[in-house]
Amino acid sequence: MVNFVCFLIWNLALLFAIRVGCWLIGCARPDVTLNGTRVFAGLMAIALAFDTAVTFLVFVDAGGNWQVQNPSETYPERALSYVFAALLALLMAWRARRRQARKARAGELEIETSPYSKSTLPM
Repeated sequence: MVNFVCFLIWNLALLFAIRVGCWLIGCARPDVTLNGTRVFAGLMAIALAFDTAVTFLVFVDAGGNWQVQNPSETYPERALSYVFAALLALLMAWRARRRQARKARAGELEIETSPYSKSTLPM
């Protein structure tokens, strides 16, 4: 469990760094739109693929100290931390988009287009 928490903290720190980096790039160059959450989720998918390959293709046949360490024992914790961090990032981005859309709708003006159908048009 300690490994899972440590890996998760590092992944969330990486999420913070990527989001700040994408924000800085967006401030410097407004024409470039980077979604930090998608960049992070893609990076977590690549990290999971490389971690799987290294753990089961390289270290499974390694002798010496690697047999004592047995990296395949901690692999499920590492994989779960990658997936959990990516899902947490996607969930936070989804909630932020919903909150921003709700605030945008609250400030809209509406005009009545037809008194018979009671229809309105956002302005």
